[in-house]
Amino acid sequence: MPKTMLISLAEIDPPDIAMRVAMDDTKLRELRESMADVGLIHPLCVEERDGRYVIEDGHRRYTCACDLGWIEIRCEVYHPSELANGAVMLAANRHREDPSAAEEAILFSEHREKYGLDEAGLCARFHVSADYLGERFRLLRGDKAVFDALLARRIKFAVARELNKCEDEAHRRYLLDIAVRTGYSSRVMAEQVREWRQNQPLAQPVPVVSASVEQPAPPPEYRPECVLCGGNRDPWNLVSVMIHARELEDVKEALRRAALPT
Repeated sequence: MPKTMLISLAEIDPPDIAMRVAMDDTKLRELRESMADVGLIHPLCVEERDGRYVIEDGHRRYTCACDLGWIEIRCEVYHPSELANGAVMLAANRHREDPSAAEEAILFSEHREKYGLDEAGLCARFHVSADYLGERFRLLRGDKAVFDALLARRIKFAVARELNKCEDEAHRRYLLDIAVRTGYSSRVMAEQVREWRQNQPLAQPVPVVSASVEQPAPPPEYRPECVLCGGNRDPWNLVSVMIHARELEDVKEALRRAALPT
């Protein structure tokens, strides 16, 4: 059983693998103000190690205590044999500090490398299912820009999952930009990806020809273009506009006439 005691901040070390990769500045300020007003509500969970104490849960509270100039802080001290490294940190953060799926993915990956854990070992340590674990690792294997946006809490996990289903990088970045600016829901993003996929040309079977027959050139790669200028630079700045085809032609004709010298 842990023992509760006051420990000097100078004797406490941050966690080996920090759960909170990105600490929200607003929430950190709110926690700091709360600790300044009412003190510490939940003690830190630390592991006694070689005469010092390593944080297992409470990295944000420790950071705020240092910012406030505290000398010591209340802790629950565990012996190493009483802890499954990382499991307490993850469980506490889930219920109190709401880690993102990207932060969990990094934590799982670092524990896999540091402790040589396989899927079963990670599931047992963090008390998660194989599906839960797999979804986080798929984020790491997906688009880095999507992962970074999720890590920065600019998009939600479900939106990131739908974005990674779009195989075209240019269009995926275009959708990511819209999701960040407009706050697309996962349902809307899934519909956008589905619509993009439906608009892709069907793959044609390759005819069997003799070696002496010249092969036709492959079709040009699909890239979204501006219907007014015809350009395809900065595809993430293109926006979807619903307009009847006949009215679009009227708009283009009006612009063409306006450009003619008078």
